[in-house]
Amino acid sequence: MPSDAKAPRINNRCACIVDRDALALAAVISSYLFEPASYLPLFLFPRVEVSKTDEAKLLSEGYVANLMGDQAGGFIGNALARIRECEFLILAGLNEHQKSFLILPAGLKTIEIRTLSDIHLKLSPLGLPAKGELSCKTSDVLQGLYIAQKREKRLVIDEGALALPEVVELQKGIVVIENLPESSAVVAINYANSIGASVLIVDALAKHEGRSIQRWIQDWKENNDPAQLQKLKDAVSRRLGSISFIQFDYATFFTEGLPYSLILENVIPCGYVHLLLRPDLFVFNSIMFENGENFHTAVVFSPVFFQDEETSWLCEFFSRNKYYSRALIGGEATLANLDFHAQYFPFDLLHICSHGGEVDGYEMSEQFADRDGNSHVVEFDEVVGFTPVPDKLGMVAVHRKVFPRKLDGFSWMSAELEKENIPGHVCLDMWKCMLESRRRRKPKGRIAMSCAIACADSIHQGEFNALASYSSPLVFNNTCWSWYEVASFFLACGARGYIGTLWAIDNQAAVVAAQTFYENLFFESVLAAFHKAVKAIDPTVSKDIYVYWGLHFSTLSPGRSREESQGEVCKELVRAVEAWVRNIESTKNSEVKKNSVKVLKSILRELVTSFGSDSIRRLEMEVRKRVPELSQTDMPRGAEQPGLPASRSLMDHPIEYREIRAEDKAGT
Repeated sequence: MPSDAKAPRINNRCACIVDRDALALAAVISSYLFEPASYLPLFLFPRVEVSKTDEAKLLSEGYVANLMGDQAGGFIGNALARIRECEFLILAGLNEHQKSFLILPAGLKTIEIRTLSDIHLKLSPLGLPAKGELSCKTSDVLQGLYIAQKREKRLVIDEGALALPEVVELQKGIVVIENLPESSAVVAINYANSIGASVLIVDALAKHEGRSIQRWIQDWKENNDPAQLQKLKDAVSRRLGSISFIQFDYATFFTEGLPYSLILENVIPCGYVHLLLRPDLFVFNSIMFENGENFHTAVVFSPVFFQDEETSWLCEFFSRNKYYSRALIGGEATLANLDFHAQYFPFDLLHICSHGGEVDGYEMSEQFADRDGNSHVVEFDEVVGFTPVPDKLGMVAVHRKVFPRKLDGFSWMSAELEKENIPGHVCLDMWKCMLESRRRRKPKGRIAMSCAIACADSIHQGEFNALASYSSPLVFNNTCWSWYEVASFFLACGARGYIGTLWAIDNQAAVVAAQTFYENLFFESVLAAFHKAVKAIDPTVSKDIYVYWGLHFSTLSPGRSREESQGEVCKELVRAVEAWVRNIESTKNSEVKKNSVKVLKSILRELVTSFGSDSIRRLEMEVRKRVPELSQTDMPRGAEQPGLPASRSLMDHPIEYREIRAEDKAGT
């Protein structure tokens, strides 16, 4: 791998947590703290208007704030803990509600900045950029930040500023950034300058255009409609113009969901970062885990729906490269096994070979009264998955995902509905109504914008809260239509690389692409191996079907020995047990405690089943003493499957338990 493809170093002196909507604040602070050839850890906190609470009613403002704040606070806290010798933490534009969710490592010196006028006074003691200042208008803040960092100047927002100078510096790589008016675009500029790439700032997508793009692709492929492909071409050409990408070694697109590489025909290696799915953590994790320890472990998942597939070859490949692998093949490829392994089993790579994409479901309608007593009608679709309940014979847990289609006769997310100015609490009441609906379902067929991974016993809808024991793995989802909707859960939960397909892939092409990718994976970067896989199927109808969410420098290495890899898995599972026990002992939230106990049971079962040494048995006994909820009947021993499905969320939707009925089987 060439030297310029190495990950940048992390600026471990300072880190910053900023309100996600505070674009100008994030940009000016980034200009002050930027150091050449290093990446400033800038973390984005979502807007919440309610402080952290121990108990909150389903889909109340406090419930939603807890969902958003707890997850953001946990991920950012884990990231800060990974930065060694971090001295200063800047809190920028955060309200008291947001700060209530922060979990900060001890010893950090905190600097709080509320407005642009605070920045110079608060940050001057840390040292100023050496070459003065650069002024720009608010509308030019991204271009201004790019130039200020290149010239080692501090950025100043001035609505009377002159036009910015044009900067044309041809580098080996190019970073294309959609001009989203959020701090996520600042993350992109910080990253581009940390690797010394050329930068192209282009128009953001129109509101809801990301959803339209998926429909264009579907109509193009399924209805053979070339007009839809032309829409994609127009959307890309409006942004890229006549730039020749062949002059670059690689391109990285920070986007809300426009597949540039499809229209560019992958003329060079192309990677993506999603601007709306925690790009701050995606970039940070990619850098930190590139230079950190790996488990050298893989999970291979396949219900064996295809006569010829890559999974047998892949299991042998990982064995040959001294990986400890978990093969969830055939009858082992259950919803519960995928749920547990994806979230809580330590691995560096998850490979999925199955059916994917939109699935059949139901259409429903409900009338509800909002908290003000006003009546509404919501029309919605539903997709369900089923998990057998180990201790309830003949019963299944029904996992539901709902898709609103109309509210009071107006199409959901339409301009007409927006004009109604419906209060936010009405939408929360609407979601609560849909999630608690128990009306008889009417089969509808394929549900638009649904997504699933077919399992041996049901479907998994990708609703993960963590990955690989809160690690940052690579996921190759070699199923159909897997690049966007189901990808969002993997990307939001910490994956540092994700490979998916833009439409339904031919099985033989899927096998060729997978084998080409893995044959090259341990000799060069993930992106380089991915590009070879893409070009290997150029002569087929699956040309340019794959998309790689990831950065150009990411790599994976072979293991040193299978025993060492297995030992790393055991060590991480033991660490996870202690972390979950501490969480159970410290939480005051009954729902969090209940769901944490479920996760702990699953991890202990994995340890006892796969690593049943004397020390593991002693650990189990100690944990039982500390967590009385772990009853003997809940922990069957022996060669069991990992058992209970892991919690969907630490603040979960209600799960419906019922007898298996004919209509349920028809929906799987």
